[in-house]
Amino acid sequence: MRYTTTVFEQRWTFWLSTLSGTALIISACLALWLQSGTSGFSTLPETTRESLLSQYNTIAHGGWIAVLAVLAGLLINSIVKTSTKDERPGPQKSWPFAVTDFIKQHPAVTVALTIYVVLMIQESSWFYKEILTWYNEILNDQLLNNFSIRERLINETMGRNDFRFFPLSHQDLHILSWVTPYTKVWSLVSALELIATIILGCKLIERIKKNGTSASLILMGTLLFLFTSASAYNYFQFIYSERFLTFLLALYAYHYCIYLDSGQLRNGRLALLFALFIPFFKDTAVLLAVIPPATTIIAGGLGAIPSHPAWGSIKPSQWIKAYALDIAIVSLALFFLASFAILSALPSLAADVPRYDAHLGFSVLALDIRLIVLLGFIASRLWLIGRKRTNVTALDGLNFAALAYGFALYALVGLEGSNYMSLPIQFVAVLDILMIWESLVAPKLQQRINSRQAQAVALGTTLLLLNIEDRQAATFRQRAQLISWKQRSWRTTLNEARAITQRAKENGETVNLIYSKGWFKHSDQMKALTYDRLVYYDIDTRRYIIKAGIGKGEFYTPQTGDFLVDIDTGKKLTKYGINLSNYDVLYQEDPNREYARIFRHR
Repeated sequence: MRYTTTVFEQRWTFWLSTLSGTALIISACLALWLQSGTSGFSTLPETTRESLLSQYNTIAHGGWIAVLAVLAGLLINSIVKTSTKDERPGPQKSWPFAVTDFIKQHPAVTVALTIYVVLMIQESSWFYKEILTWYNEILNDQLLNNFSIRERLINETMGRNDFRFFPLSHQDLHILSWVTPYTKVWSLVSALELIATIILGCKLIERIKKNGTSASLILMGTLLFLFTSASAYNYFQFIYSERFLTFLLALYAYHYCIYLDSGQLRNGRLALLFALFIPFFKDTAVLLAVIPPATTIIAGGLGAIPSHPAWGSIKPSQWIKAYALDIAIVSLALFFLASFAILSALPSLAADVPRYDAHLGFSVLALDIRLIVLLGFIASRLWLIGRKRTNVTALDGLNFAALAYGFALYALVGLEGSNYMSLPIQFVAVLDILMIWESLVAPKLQQRINSRQAQAVALGTTLLLLNIEDRQAATFRQRAQLISWKQRSWRTTLNEARAITQRAKENGETVNLIYSKGWFKHSDQMKALTYDRLVYYDIDTRRYIIKAGIGKGEFYTPQTGDFLVDIDTGKKLTKYGINLSNYDVLYQEDPNREYARIFRHR
């Protein structure tokens, strides 16, 4: 039983649930009105509808950000007040000394992280998918207009009307672009998030085990989390929201674990603060936020958590106070639903478009070794809890959340263990592996061999698992190599195109430069090349259109001497009508790959 005041949490739940519920009801009524056909919105001209939807998105998201800021401000204020009321802890080391101590205690971990971070920074660039076009607004201002709204970053998340909902995704990059335009710095920030995620996860296991963990915990956790295909996706490039989502999940889970263990209200409110933001980096991530406290409420009510009162053991009002923080976090589900209805569902219904990637639902289910371990761990924990041989912990709630999150992914777009979207699940799976090791293996090793030998066994076991995984399909090594090759090939092909067209122009030739669909379609980098005509081949209409230069806007017919630049279009060129037998290859990054090439028409 907790004796700290929970007035703030109770008020939070009441007002947030009331306002969110009201907004949800109003949104449902508007949705029915739109679908009834009496609104007249569908009869408006297309340009008018797009303009109205754009204005609606701007106003609605602006209001929502203001509400989110107010909620965060209220939480931060309550955390500060709670901190001042708590007893002052003893003197703590400053962060430079803490980092120094960590390096001394974990030299192998430090070496592994250092090598990994150096490779991350070395391989990072803006030659990667969405960043290519997001960077246009930065480069066009000669790197001098950092503090401005990046419309492409906003429209990618807040301007879509296809039932996708992740308004805060990529906004960490948006803020970083205000501070610095250099992706190497962005990668360094990602590295700090990576390190913090690993340390928080290991600290969570230490907390659950009451600090009875082995010295090899942090080394095993580091290697297991670093070398997954999902980590390669998210940390060797930084466009995926799962990177920051997993960082938030680690912060949330760590503070919520402390709250469950000690009842410290400050940590509980910190958990509520991080949970507030989690659902808006990925629509399915709301499950990661609300299922752990829901698990606590159900398990505690059934008497499976000794520190929490069972239902019926105390008065209902006292029971509600005991679970006030958990109920407050669960109330975020209503806030998420109201936000989704207002910001995504209503404009998507008005636009009358299907859900993005709707055809991918239940399409793929490819579990890797770690996800199988996660399922096995959950099953064994349920069996032990059901037989009352153990109590529910914060890790159990996190596992149920990961399971629900994985099923939601499977239902919406399919689930692959090697995919970037599985990173939060992979994080929880690593915690499960660490828990299994610390509960079943480490105690026996400590009884039979010394500490150094036990660490050697832990390292050998981890490397064995990583070696087994490396022999499977879609491994970390394959993913990291592919990302590195793509970025290098894009850069070298673009540089080669620049050199070839400049030489041709200096020789007095007419330079007609053809390109087609790919990530460079909307990139200003193509317009920065030397040409008389920049021609785009539309694979849908199979027509050549002059995008810039002589005869802009006119149709075009390829002729002898034209250059064809294929940076990332690949097989689509021949699939959609270009006969490459009419072209000579001037440059190809890799003969075994059908892109990163430059041709010249015979």
